[in-house]
Amino acid sequence: MPQPFAGPPKPRPEAPPETDAAVVSPPWNPTTKLVVGLTLVAMVAGLLLHFRAYIAPLILALVLAYFLYPLCAWVERHTPLSWRASVTVVFLLLVSVFVFLMVLAGLALVQQIQSLYRLVVAFFVTDLPQLAQNLSEQVVRIGPFTYDLRQYDLPALSQQIINVVQPILGQLGGVVSVIATRTLALFGWFAFIMLLAYFILAESSQMHLSVIPLEIPYYGADLRRLSRELGLIWHTFLRGQLMAFTAMSLLAGALLTLLDVPYSLGLALLVGLARFLPYIGPLVVYVVLAVVTLLQPSNFWGLTPWKHALVVIGLIMLADQAFDNIIMPRFFGRALGVHPALILITAFVAADLIGLLGFVLAAPLVASARLLLRYVFRKMFDLPPWDDWAPTGPREPPPSRRERLRRWARASWQRLRAAAQSSSPSRGGGAPPSAPLSRRNP
Repeated sequence: MPQPFAGPPKPRPEAPPETDAAVVSPPWNPTTKLVVGLTLVAMVAGLLLHFRAYIAPLILALVLAYFLYPLCAWVERHTPLSWRASVTVVFLLLVSVFVFLMVLAGLALVQQIQSLYRLVVAFFVTDLPQLAQNLSEQVVRIGPFTYDLRQYDLPALSQQIINVVQPILGQLGGVVSVIATRTLALFGWFAFIMLLAYFILAESSQMHLSVIPLEIPYYGADLRRLSRELGLIWHTFLRGQLMAFTAMSLLAGALLTLLDVPYSLGLALLVGLARFLPYIGPLVVYVVLAVVTLLQPSNFWGLTPWKHALVVIGLIMLADQAFDNIIMPRFFGRALGVHPALILITAFVAADLIGLLGFVLAAPLVASARLLLRYVFRKMFDLPPWDDWAPTGPREPPPSRRERLRRWARASWQRLRAAAQSSSPSRGGGAPPSAPLSRRNP
């Protein structure tokens, strides 16, 4: 008899998902981690070398975003605007101020910088070797003293001076050529930096500024401490150097204008930039001031060129010393704590990689590298990464093989002795021989 139709067969229940070791993602062994890590480092290094032209604008955008972050947070707290609206208002004000300054003094400043650069290059290329050649053939008499300059190789000395100053002039020449011949490209880079900094700030939050959020298991406290220490370094540098650059440029501009020195705006900007480079920066400024004032035919103070040069260099040097020894230590201290010679070496290396920006950011780069290397070395030797943290590992070296053997022998003897005492018969006769001595009743 045919069976009635019972409909389509019911689907069989699926088996529960397997959770054995074959389904779980296996961890990487140390060799795989090493190979992947070295591959990533090589890829990042290759990308940096290939796109090195974008490193300086990216750094400037990050610095600008970091510098404007407190201002945007203040606007967000004290106005009903949202975070993105606050960032937009701050950037509109910044662009407006920049355009106003460019319209007000930008053209005159560019012209002065170009003329000053041509004058300095002409002096070092043509006038200085000729001056050294003329002096090497003369005998100078000052009162009862006679100096025979023919015994000195002054042309070789002038060539050494040119070799020292030439790298800096080359960097400045690149900037001046960009300003003179690639104004449109310069504005394009400025727009790119502003847009990148705007997006970095707009996509961040009021509580935290981060481009690439990085979370490593078990190292959250280390990363937060490193971020705080690096933020302190860059905040101190940006705040101190920006205020010093602005104040020194304004003071130098007022002094040079009062002393009737030509190209006062360009020279004032050069005096401010010289504060970023120890030793060489002030030396270049003094040489440039001497060249400009000595080649100036007259001034409204009625001073001879060499007296005029001495007065100008003396006043600028006095202002530099006042800033270095009185104003800067009082307001900012020595938070970076980096030796100036190390900053000088890093400045030339960084300038070869990222251009003139390497001179400006040499000090915080050295301080940041020193902080990271200190952290790495202290972790390698099982020391606490920070002085106010507890130790993370043994502070004393591991015991030698002889010491380990002695400890093992002492521990074995103590175990044997304890076993012999526990198995010895009772002298009082009240407890079984197998009971430990410590458990016998008195």
